[in-house]
Amino acid sequence: MRTHCQHTARRTVAAACVLIASVVALSACRTSPSAAAYVGDDVITTTELDEAVQTGLDNGAVSDLYQDRLPEYRQIVLQELIAAEVYDAAAARYDAAVSEADISARLNEILAQSGDPGAFYQQQAAEGRTEADVREQVRRFILGEEIAAAAGLDSGSSEAALREIYNATRGQYAQFDVGLVTVADQPTADAVLAQLTADPASYAEVAAANANPNTFPAPMSATAEQLTNIVEDPSTLVAGQGLSVAVLPTGEITVVFIVGITYPTFEDIRPTLEQQADQEVQTALDTELQSVRDSLDITVNPRFGSFDDTGTLIPDDRGVVNVVDGDEPPGTEPALN
Repeated sequence: MRTHCQHTARRTVAAACVLIASVVALSACRTSPSAAAYVGDDVITTTELDEAVQTGLDNGAVSDLYQDRLPEYRQIVLQELIAAEVYDAAAARYDAAVSEADISARLNEILAQSGDPGAFYQQQAAEGRTEADVREQVRRFILGEEIAAAAGLDSGSSEAALREIYNATRGQYAQFDVGLVTVADQPTADAVLAQLTADPASYAEVAAANANPNTFPAPMSATAEQLTNIVEDPSTLVAGQGLSVAVLPTGEITVVFIVGITYPTFEDIRPTLEQQADQEVQTALDTELQSVRDSLDITVNPRFGSFDDTGTLIPDDRGVVNVVDGDEPPGTEPALN
């Protein structure tokens, strides 16, 4: 007669067997030697990788560049295939899409700016990129713009945001017309500063009357950054006013007089502001792509390296690769990590 305990024990063993079998099955489905990498639910097969590598090597310049570094090129190609999958996953998350026509239009703009499309592609090939690689880079760039817009990462690039930054920082771009008059002592400096403040147009006359190797005969242009060597906070400077400072080892006193201040217009520094905003958007986009990358549980065949937390495929230097079945004969394709 079987006891209740016996039934319970057998059910427990059976449940454990099912669980183990499930784990083994799940593990095995991400350890196929025919897979170069798993990216989420997608598989990059070794056949796909081989074909992509051969396509690249069909370009003579690329082949010449990597003729003695084929493993490195294979790794680069796999890195790019994985990156394309990550961008596709990010695009799906934000419902972004780029057509071939979009790519061609943007690429035509780039080629027009280069002035010589043939030379442009030759340079790209010399750096290891085929025309298809260039198109893929353009595709990702456009996708990045769309993802940034959909995720609200580009709010700092709007016209209003750029003008707000301009108003807050325009002092950094100020150009100062600065006069320096160096005199022997503080009383003389005070008298010179009083004269210049009363009549800024008299600067040339005052400078001539106080000729000195460290006196400017006429005002010179300087940026706020350049003035920090003699003025602690250039933003406090006002046109038509000045101050006296003892900055010379001789003990002489220098009168710093601001004849005038000019500020660049918004349009003058728009390119700089846009570049800064683009960098901030790219940083935010990189963070978002990292989030997508982390969600995909990327697994790379150790034959081709390992995928680190930054999204970079690095060489596997462990020297030994474990396979799924320890009884497999020598020469068997290694399993994935």
